[in-house]
Amino acid sequence: MNEPTPPTPAGCSLSLAHTGQAWSWRLTGPDGTSVMGLAPDRSAARRSAAFAAFAVSALNRTQQRRF
Repeated sequence: MNEPTPPTPAGCSLSLAHTGQAWSWRLTGPDGTSVMGLAPDRSAARRSAAFAAFAVSALNRTQQRRF
C-alpha cells in the first residue's frame, strides 16, 4: 500500500510503501526527478528520505550557484 505523506522541507513529496520485508521510499522533487531506496522499517525509511531531501536540495542549490 502506498502511503503519501506531507511535502518535505525541500519541496519534495514523499511516498512510502511496505514491500514485504522492507519499506520502499520514493522522493519526488518539484521538477519531477525522483530518488528512491529501501529501509528495514518505516521510521528508517522516513529518515533516509529526509536525508535524501536535504542532499538533493543542497545539490540543487550548488548547481544554481554554478560551483
